[in-house]
Parts: sequence; C-alpha cells; structure tokens
Amino acid sequence: MSKGFLWFAQNNDKTDYVQLSIKLANSIKRFNKKNYVCVITDAKSKFENKAIDVVKVLKQDDSAEHKTKWANEWKAFDMTPFTHTIKLEADMLWTTNTDWWWYHLWQNDLVFSVDCKNYRDQTIKDTAYRQTFIKNQLPNIYNGLMYFRKSKQAQKFFELAEHITKNWTKVKTSMLVNCHDEYPSTDVVFALAYRMLDPTNKKLIDYEWFKFIHHKPAIHNLTNVRDHNQYLYPNKTGDAVYLGERRVSRVWHYFDKELDVRTT
Repeated sequence: MSKGFLWFAQNNDKTDYVQLSIKLANSIKRFNKKNYVCVITDAKSKFENKAIDVVKVLKQDDSAEHKTKWANEWKAFDMTPFTHTIKLEADMLWTTNTDWWWYHLWQNDLVFSVDCKNYRDQTIKDTAYRQTFIKNQLPNIYNGLMYFRKSKQAQKFFELAEHITKNWTKVKTSMLVNCHDEYPSTDVVFALAYRMLDPTNKKLIDYEWFKFIHHKPAIHNLTNVRDHNQYLYPNKTGDAVYLGERRVSRVWHYFDKELDVRTT
C-alpha cells in the first residue's frame, strides 16, 4: 500500500463520523482503482467495514475532552500506513475518478487545496469564514484536501503542527491576531505551520484540479437565501451528484451532515 487516502473519524454528541467515513470510503472505491483507505479513530468509535482497508486506533486521544475533535490531526504523518497520502475529512464524497492525480502529486512533499470551489466551479479566495487567515496573512490552504509523502519536509511540517496544537492557548494569543478558537482548528494550525515552513509561499503548489467544492452559503454566494440546501437541492442520480443545475465533478465537502438523506 504505497499510496492511499486517510482521514480521522471521532464521533461526538452530534455527528456519527464513522458512518460518514463509510460513505466516503464507498464513494472513493466506486470511482477509483487506486483506492486504499485508512481511517484513524478512537477506542469509542472503533469500527470495521469492508470499504475501509485499515483502521488505526489512537493510543492517546488528545481531544478526548474536546467538543470538537481537532487535536489529533497532526498525527497523520506518523500514523499513515502509506508512503503517499491524500488526507481528507470524513464529511466528503468522491464524485469522479482521480487515479491520475498520483502521477502529479508523488513528485512533491506537500500539496494543499489552495482556495476552494463553489458549486459553479468558480475559485473562491476570500470568504467570511476565513477572516483569521486574512488578518494573520496565512496561506489560504485547506487540510480537508491535502497530499503529503514520507519526506523530511513533510515530517518537519507535521512537527510544527504538533507544537502549535500542543501549545494552542499560548499560540493563539501570542502568535495570532483575533483568533478566538477554543480548540486548535486544523486549518489554522496547518496554515500557521506552513507559513513557518515557507514564509514567502515560494514552494506552495497550487493545482487547479486539486480543489474541492465547499458547501457553505457564502462560498456559493447564497447568503441571502434562507436555506441554501433547499435552493440547490443536492441530490444523486446513479453515480452522479447534482447541486442546483450543475453536476458535481470534484470532491464535495458537503459539510451539512444531514445531506446524506438525498445523496446516498
């Protein structure tokens, strides 16, 4: 298993991330031949499913007392069973074949989704959700779709992420402006770690095809719509997923966990 997909799945009081993980794994295997999947979970959420090739259980859960389970994400480098890893989030779905990605990704140490896409496939850079990034001049990268390989550069990145996560209270007050996240948000942690690793973004790779659709109202420019899900009516026909009048042809980060009623 030299290459594969990895994400974390820890249930909380509101969301069953195990079930979301199974749906994501099934969607990856539906479209891709290179489809090994590893899910990292905790002892409470441990599970088995034929769509998931490897389940790893955290020896120490650093987010055990947290409402939002972000504090273990820096462990991805040490826990992945793969040489080449695409890291995701559990509340995503695959909608197309991406086997060809590996031919480009494996040449690099780190690749992120820089910016994201709306349902019309337009690139979205500045949103209401990323004010912390703007105020702190952080690279607009997303951990929800990223690639890393076993390399010194990637190892150094995750070591920085570890230090930021473990010292979050001090970091957010002394290194960041107007950051009020109680828990170490993975996107912020990874963006800060990357800025420390590459201050001028000289090595930041921005592949147009390596971006996902982020299903949030402001990204879709639907803040004036009362319910963007009713407006776009996400639905599935066969293997095709639709948002509004558009067929989804990218990784879809649906975010709203209830949407699987119409799409699975």
